[in-house]
Amino acid sequence: MVTTPHEPPAHPAPPVYVIGGGPGGLAVAAALRGRGVRAVVLEKSDAVGASWRTHYDRLRLHTTRRLSGLPGLKIPRSFGRWVARADVVRYLEKYAEKHELEVVTGVEVFGVERSGAEWVLHATGGRRLVGGAVVVATGFNHTPSLPEWPGLDAYEGEVSHARAYRDPEPYAGKDVLVVGAGNTGAEIAADLAGGGAKRVRLAVRTVPHIVRRTTCGWPAQRTGI
Repeated sequence: MVTTPHEPPAHPAPPVYVIGGGPGGLAVAAALRGRGVRAVVLEKSDAVGASWRTHYDRLRLHTTRRLSGLPGLKIPRSFGRWVARADVVRYLEKYAEKHELEVVTGVEVFGVERSGAEWVLHATGGRRLVGGAVVVATGFNHTPSLPEWPGLDAYEGEVSHARAYRDPEPYAGKDVLVVGAGNTGAEIAADLAGGGAKRVRLAVRTVPHIVRRTTCGWPAQRTGI
């Protein structure tokens, strides 16, 4: 029997499950859908782009708008050259809508195991999902990691991870040490310094390579590429 586009196959192939509704997961799902493969995105939070929703308010992409979009949808020009965190979230929502992605929220996957030619996912609520393939796109920004510094238990001050930082208001008038001079650490330090902190110091283990974001309007990113 020949299956036509108007007739569902007698034994439809199981979908590809994409674990994670961030930029990577959405892009993979869109690419699969474009090839006619059913992809189901499983997101444990209540919306796509969960990690981006909880990043600090000042955050802007350090890559230009034109080079930061996902396949199949440009970031709107109205978002500016350096896209703000809130606009990244809006873009991810538009991306899922534009590509009509099948996103299931509130589902966390606890285990994946092979079963013959298929994969079995064990998820929230005792769900047992069977897929033809699994793409793990959980990223690395959702789980903070604090170093186990000697003497940390006896320290009486406040210690928090950048993941918990939103704005400088709680640190007004305080002496703050920011550990790490990557994009996040440097930007948070600048935010604190301009937001009322009494003193802001930056601790760096390895001397970083600091490059101007733009020179005479030319993005450093394009020179690197």
